[in-house]
Amino acid sequence: MLRNIIKSSLAVLIGIIITSVVLASEIEGTVSRRGSQEQIAGVAVRLLETNLTTFTDRDGQFKIENVTAGNYQLLFSRFRYRTQIINVTVEENQVETVETRLERIEFIFDEVITTGNRLTESVSRQSLTALEIKRIPGTGGDALRAIQALPGIKAGVDFGGQLYVRGGSPEDNTIYFDRYPLANAYHFGGLVSTVSSEILQRIDIYAGGFGAEYGQDSQAVIDIYSRPGNRKHFSSRLNLNILYSEGLIEGPLGRSGSWYFAGRRSYFDLFPLEKVIDVITAFPRFWDYQTRFNYDINEKFQIDFTAFAADDFAELVFTEEQQDEEELRGALYIKNSANVQGFHLRALLSPRLTYDFNLSHNKQLVNFKIGQGFFLRIQPNVYDVRHDVVYELSPNVRLESGLINSIGDVVVQLFFPNPPEEGDTNYDFLQAEKNKVDTVQEFYEVEGYLQTRFTMGEILSMTVGTRVDYSADLTAQATPQPRLSLNFTPAQLPQLRLAYGRYLQTPQPPQFFEPGGNPELEESLADHYILELEREFENGTVLKLAGYRKQLKKQIEPDPEKDPAKNRKYLNIGEGYAQGAEFLLQHRQGDKFFGWLSYARSVSKRRDAPDQAYRFYSYDQTHIATVTASYKFTKTFEIGGRWQYATGNPYTPLTCEENIDNPCYQSTLDPRNRQARKIPLYGAINSFRVTPFHRLDVRISKTFVFDTWQMGTYLELINAYNRKNVLQFNYDENYARDEDGEVKKEIIGQLPLVPYVGIILEF
Repeated sequence: MLRNIIKSSLAVLIGIIITSVVLASEIEGTVSRRGSQEQIAGVAVRLLETNLTTFTDRDGQFKIENVTAGNYQLLFSRFRYRTQIINVTVEENQVETVETRLERIEFIFDEVITTGNRLTESVSRQSLTALEIKRIPGTGGDALRAIQALPGIKAGVDFGGQLYVRGGSPEDNTIYFDRYPLANAYHFGGLVSTVSSEILQRIDIYAGGFGAEYGQDSQAVIDIYSRPGNRKHFSSRLNLNILYSEGLIEGPLGRSGSWYFAGRRSYFDLFPLEKVIDVITAFPRFWDYQTRFNYDINEKFQIDFTAFAADDFAELVFTEEQQDEEELRGALYIKNSANVQGFHLRALLSPRLTYDFNLSHNKQLVNFKIGQGFFLRIQPNVYDVRHDVVYELSPNVRLESGLINSIGDVVVQLFFPNPPEEGDTNYDFLQAEKNKVDTVQEFYEVEGYLQTRFTMGEILSMTVGTRVDYSADLTAQATPQPRLSLNFTPAQLPQLRLAYGRYLQTPQPPQFFEPGGNPELEESLADHYILELEREFENGTVLKLAGYRKQLKKQIEPDPEKDPAKNRKYLNIGEGYAQGAEFLLQHRQGDKFFGWLSYARSVSKRRDAPDQAYRFYSYDQTHIATVTASYKFTKTFEIGGRWQYATGNPYTPLTCEENIDNPCYQSTLDPRNRQARKIPLYGAINSFRVTPFHRLDVRISKTFVFDTWQMGTYLELINAYNRKNVLQFNYDENYARDEDGEVKKEIIGQLPLVPYVGIILEF
C-alpha cells in the first residue's frame, strides 16, 4: 500500500512539474528584413531587464523561456542592421508572440533614418541599383555613364563620361567609392569609368542640398557602393566586349566573411596597329582593378579592406613632316595612374551607438608631355583618417558627427601655358604665357561636421547641421557651412521637402601656388535652395517635381588688370547662378519593366566681375529630356531603349556671324616666321548655340542558361538613327563664305552609329 501511495504521489508531482513548465511564460517570434520576406539569422535578442539573451535560427525564429510576467523592453541587434527596441507585455503562463522587421543599413553615409514605418529620403537624391545600371541602353553597363540618364545630368561630350550636374562643371562633383574619395574616376578623361560594374551595389547621386557629412570641394556628390562578395560559394563572371575585357571572382572568407576581385583591361594595344598607323608608338591602353575583403568579427564588430587601382598610357610620335610647329615635334606622352588602399572598421558599441573608422592612402600620377618643350607632372600622395559616430538619443532623435584629417604632399612640375579663360576662342596654345613650376607642396586639412536628425510624429522630420573645412596650407580659412532640410509627409499626400546648404570650393593648385597663382585666394561659395514634391504609388511608380537655385559667390576668375607687378593672375571676383525645375516619372526595377520619363529646364549664367553683365555658362543646358525603358519579354530576353534631347551647347561666334557686315578676322605678322597671319575676331561670349543634341540608344540582350553556368549576349546600337551631333566647328582658313553668305565651317561631329557587342559568362 505504501508503495502505491508513493507511486501516486510521484505521478501527481511529475504532473505538476510538467504543467508548470508547459504553462510558464515565454516570448517567441520571427525577425525579418524590412522591405522583403527574408528571415534574418543570427540576430541577438535580449530582454533588457534581465540577463536573458538568445539568437534567431536559420529561419529567423527565436524563443526566450521562463520569463516572469511583467513589462519588458526587447532589443534586437545584428551587424549591418539598425538596432531596434520594442515594448512587450508578458502575461502569466502565456506565450507572447512577436514579429518584427529590421532595417538593413550600409555605411554611415546612407542618408535615411527610421521614423516609425517610414523612411525619410534625402533631398535631391537619385539612386540606381546595379541591375538597373546594367540594363540602361547606351552605357555598355558602365557605372558612371548610366547616371547621364537621370534628370538634370548630361555628359560633356557624346563619347565622354564626365558629368555636368544642374549647370555645373565636372570639377564641382565629388565622387566616392566605398567611403573613399575617388579622384581618378575616368579612363582618358571620360572614355569609361574606372569602377567595374560587376561589383556595384548601387550609386547614390546628390544633385544638391545634401547633408553635412559631405563636403570638401563639392556641389554635387556621386556616392558609389560596392557589394560584399559571395558568402555562400565561389563564383566568377567574365564580360567581353569590343573595348575591353572584364572579370570578377568572389567567394566566402571563413564562415563570417567574403572577398572579391574585379579587373579590367583594354586590348587594342595587343594588336600591331603601329605598323599600319606609323605615328603610333604605343596604342592607348588602360586597366583597373578593385578588391575587397570583409569579415564579421562578431555581432558588434566588422572590418573590411579595399584596394583600387587604375592606369592609362598612350604615346604618339610627330615628325617634321607630320608637325610643322617646331615646339611640338617629338612625342605626345600620356601616363595617368591612381592607387587607393583603405581599411574600415564598424563597431556597434551599444544598442544606440555606432562608430565607423576609416584609414586610406591615395596616390596619383598625372604625367603629360608634348613635343620638346611642354610637360606637366602632378603627383599627390594623401593619407586620410576619418571618424564617424552616430548616437540615437531616442527612436526619434539621432546625432551624427565626424572628423576627417588629411595629410600629404603634391609634386608639381610643369612648363605649360596658362589655360584659356572661359569663352576665350582666341586662345593660342603656342603663344600663351607659360608657367614654370618645380616644387613639392605639403598640406594638412581638417574637416568636421555635426548634425541632428529628428522626427515629430509620422508627418514631420528635420535635419540640422553644420560643417567646417580647414586647409592649413591653402586658404587657412575655417568657414561654417550650415545645412538644413525639412521633410513634410502628410497622410495620402505627396512628400514636401525643403533644403538649404552652403558649400565651398577650394582653389585649384595652379590658381593658388606661385608663380602662376595667387596665394591670397579664398574659397568660392555656393548657396543651395531646393524645393521638392514626391508621390509614390502602390505599383512602384514615383512622381517627383523639383525646383532649385544655386547662388555662386567669390568665384575664381583671372585678374582683369593682369598687372605683372602685383603677381596675382586670379581673384575671387566672379559671380553666377544656376536655377531650374525638374520632372521625373519613374517606375522602379520590376520583374519585366522599368524606366522613366524626365525633363529638366534650367539656366546657368556667370559673370567675371560684379560690374559685368551675366552670360551663359559654358555648361548651360536649357532643356534636357530623357526617355528610358526596358522590358523583359521572357526571363532571358530583354529589349530596351533610351532617347535623350538636349539644347545645343553655347559657343562664341565670329563677329561676322553676329553681323554679316562685320569683319571675320584681322591680319597680323607672326613674330616667329615674319609671315602674315589671320586672327579671327569673336563676338559676345557664349551668345550662340550649336544645333540641338538628340540620340537614340537601343539594347538587346539574351541569356542562355546551362546546368552549371550561363552565357549572356548583348548588342547595343549607340546613336541608332545616326544623328550627326555637333562637337565643334572648324572655320575655313580664309574665312570664305558660302552661297548664303555664311562663313564656311566644317562640323566636327560626335559619335555616329556604333554597334557595341558583348558576351557575359557566369559560373
